[in-house]
Amino acid sequence: MAISIAMSAANEGLTITPQDLYEYPTLAALTAAVDASFAASGLAKAPVADAHPAVPPNIAYFLDRGLRDTGRWRVPLILRLDPKIGSEDVRAVLTAVANHHDALRLQLVDNAGMWEQHIAPSGEFTRLSTVSLPDDVSAGSPEERAAVSKILAELLSDQGDSDAPLAAVHITGGHGGPHHLGLAVHEMVSDDASRQILGSDIVTAFGHRLAGEEITLEPVTTGWRDWSVRCAALATHPAALDTRSYWIENSTKATLWLADQDITQPPSTEDLTKFSTTLSVEQTFELDDARRRFRRSIQEIVLAALGRTIGKAVGGGVVAVELEGEGRSVLRPDVDLRRTVGWFTTYYPVALACGNGSAIQQLDAVHDTVKSVPHYGIGYGLLRYLYAPTGRMLGAQRTPDLHFRYAGVIPELPSTDAPVQFDSDITMPVRETIPGLGHAIELRAYRSGGSLHLDWWYDTRRIPAATVETLARIFPATLSELIQEAIAAEHDESETIEAPEAGALVDLSSLDAG
Repeated sequence: MAISIAMSAANEGLTITPQDLYEYPTLAALTAAVDASFAASGLAKAPVADAHPAVPPNIAYFLDRGLRDTGRWRVPLILRLDPKIGSEDVRAVLTAVANHHDALRLQLVDNAGMWEQHIAPSGEFTRLSTVSLPDDVSAGSPEERAAVSKILAELLSDQGDSDAPLAAVHITGGHGGPHHLGLAVHEMVSDDASRQILGSDIVTAFGHRLAGEEITLEPVTTGWRDWSVRCAALATHPAALDTRSYWIENSTKATLWLADQDITQPPSTEDLTKFSTTLSVEQTFELDDARRRFRRSIQEIVLAALGRTIGKAVGGGVVAVELEGEGRSVLRPDVDLRRTVGWFTTYYPVALACGNGSAIQQLDAVHDTVKSVPHYGIGYGLLRYLYAPTGRMLGAQRTPDLHFRYAGVIPELPSTDAPVQFDSDITMPVRETIPGLGHAIELRAYRSGGSLHLDWWYDTRRIPAATVETLARIFPATLSELIQEAIAAEHDESETIEAPEAGALVDLSSLDAG
């Protein structure tokens, strides 16, 4: 009888053994046991609230190819505090902000060779230290600036083995001078939008705290964990899979490499240095005029000039360049990430021709390349790190030697007497954050004070200093040359269009006798 019942159940798609019938003699007990068995072993159920999602592609990239001392990839931030603000106030504010944003409680755990994201429960912020400035340091003096910068640098250097998203130091001043709050925010939770959210929430939280009110922050619609779950599901999305041929073909176009191929180990912080240059105000104006005239972005014009520069300094060919995409826009408007702290930047390689072709053709080629990138570039990371069939193929490809990042315009901060305000050195987060993704060269461009600043970061093990200095030295003139050639070509083309060809038909209607 038991065997007959088990076979009948199997025909209906149920898994019941004869032993189950003996162990659970009533229908209610048998039903409960079968339900429990399916719940324990089936994959159809939705993930539980505390499930640990896989790391998204950008974090997987960082863990795979980035800095060896992973904790050092941090953004430095400084806030100026009224001296009446004490350490308990600072701790209360950072506790409220960290509990509000789950990415600030992120922990990466290696589970049998697979990285997982664990979100720690809410609790008191513990990564806060307190340091006092020397008594002989006067408020507002260059010595105060140097001392605060040194303390923040020490905080950053102490994070080499730490994966804590946020570390802080409360710097107290003497003689009634201002206090400072130094923050070391890990790049794994900190894109540009996240830093704005974090800064705004810290200032808001201090305002509530100083007013004696409960700290209340604007709600977060979509948390980091929710985004991570959705991001992992995108790896098998038909739209992402449809881009396989694009990314596979794109990854094989490079013919020119800048770095020493024998060094494969990722860099440490000590291996990295930079060579900085600044375009003059006139050169920056010329770049802005070219953007308006040719309707090409600053990124596209700089990339075209970079290709020419490499062609002059190193030689012709096609170089692979890593670009950045706006990952926050991938699921817009269905997923609202306007208040979400996290690292949403996508990274993907493009092919950049290096040579002295026509200026207009070079600008158009770069524009077409950037415009053709599907889905803000997220598909490359998904197919490389989260989709096994293409992961082996793309993972075997060499990482681009060159990473280009345009950080945009750094706005000036208004001068205020507020009890909490960000430091006046507004370019420091962009200028001082070391590269973290292991590229041989990272060209970081940003606008400040009416000029375009160019920081050429490089790995001293793989790139000779002379090569970087040559690239940096000839880039400004090459950029101007590209723009002037494009303007001249545009002028010649307009004259050709306006001038009638010899023997062409002429409208004689206006010469009608009368």
